[in-house]
Amino acid sequence: MELPEDCAGVLLDIDDTLIDFSEASPAALSHVLGPDADFAEWMELTERLYPQFTSGAIDYQELERRRLAALLTRMGRPVPGPPELDAVEAHRRREVESRLRLYPDVLPFLTRVRASGRRIGVLSNSDGPQQRRRIDRLGLAPWLDAVTVSGETGIAKPRREAFAVACRRLGVPAARTVHIGDSLEADALGAHGAGLGAVWLHRPHRGPTPAPPARGIAVVGTLDALV
Repeated sequence: MELPEDCAGVLLDIDDTLIDFSEASPAALSHVLGPDADFAEWMELTERLYPQFTSGAIDYQELERRRLAALLTRMGRPVPGPPELDAVEAHRRREVESRLRLYPDVLPFLTRVRASGRRIGVLSNSDGPQQRRRIDRLGLAPWLDAVTVSGETGIAKPRREAFAVACRRLGVPAARTVHIGDSLEADALGAHGAGLGAVWLHRPHRGPTPAPPARGIAVVGTLDALV
């Protein structure tokens, strides 16, 4: 699949698009809390608390504390005080980041996009310092013209404004920008609704590649499919 000829900029999600988060994070949670720690519940708690973070009602450290406390409660374990929660969370975070790897199709794709003269940026729903640390550690920084993280802007995908901020930072209008991400709702439908080109990256570990969910949204199983 070729990117549109008039595409002047590419935005990418980070976790499970550029970085293999789906393998690293569950393994780290199990390592720290044991095999009975349910990663699906962990992600459900993250999604429940995240709007409070982006609205400014709580900071990211408080999100981490509440999420961990809630999971421990569900697991029938005692909930320690904030210092102990912070220590466990710091351990989990170190375990996650020690396991993070770029997908093998990422650097070849970035090389092709850069060679085509297009600008490259990322748009992520997460904590700013955390994502910038990962970007630096995994060698993504030299490839990026702009970094937009909802934890810094207070505006999360799939809101139209999140894409508008990212396009403005990238220096490319929405109509000439393609956004690529693994989330159907936040990335594909969000970008499409904001007037960007939309590519849903449905990697093989998630199952067979589905049909396009809406007209104007492409579906690929790998970045190798994009030229």
